Amino acid sequence: MRAAARIAGPVIAPRAVIVWGLTRLVFAALPMAIGEPFGSVSPSPIAVVPLAGVLGLIDVYVRGERILWGNLGIKPTVLYSLYAAAAIPAELLLSFALR
Repeated sequence: MRAAARIAGPVIAPRAVIVWGLTRLVFAALPMAIGEPFGSVSPSPIAVVPLAGVLGLIDVYVRGERILWGNLGIKPTVLYSLYAAAAIPAELLLSFALR
């Protein structure tokens, strides 16, 4: 697992931050659909982190990279954990910034 994370980490980390940012943006813009102001509903960071991991896996599958990662010996659980792990420090920074 450690070798797989070293291979995939530098590639996945920038994309994971973008996926996390888009996830937060959707959560912030979603209340506008029901007439509430932008960002009025703040989702739980505990919900955003796994959702960012799942959306990251969907990103890998949509791009057709699952075969590439499989040939490199990287399992989907490692990809999920990398996407979710990149969301954790981002959520911490956001929570500190909003206090």
